[in-house]
Amino acid sequence: MKKILLAAAFAAVSGYVHAQTPVQEPVQAPAAPEIKVESILTAASVENREPVAPTAAFEKTAGRVYTWTKITTTEAPVKIKHVYYADGKKVTEIELNVKAKTYRVWSNKAVWPGNWKVEVTDEAGKVLATVSFTVSSAAAVEAPKAETPTQGK
Repeated sequence: MKKILLAAAFAAVSGYVHAQTPVQEPVQAPAAPEIKVESILTAASVENREPVAPTAAFEKTAGRVYTWTKITTTEAPVKIKHVYYADGKKVTEIELNVKAKTYRVWSNKAVWPGNWKVEVTDEAGKVLATVSFTVSSAAAVEAPKAETPTQGK
């Protein structure tokens, strides 16, 4: 009889403990925020959070080029990167903090003559947008016009 009482008591306690154990729901990773590049420009500088003299062609005397980006996102804060390439080779990447759902950020890079590209990427490395620009090796020089020879007038 003792065995039956002990077995019943054990079953009751086991059932109580089992009944108190919470059911584990599958944990889903939060969805990554959606990040959209509304605008991307290269410029000679940035003033009052706006690009100054946006262009895709710079003289070598420019020294620095600014890449200005307007971002919208479903969640903030997030991070993006400006990844600079010169003549197809990666030069640098600059991490930027996007602190609001609509935000303007920019980076700048010392440049040299060549063909440049800047990719905007999310934290996972997904390319969101690209802008290209060139830095000329010399000031544009107009070629002399060919003259038509005149015959004995």
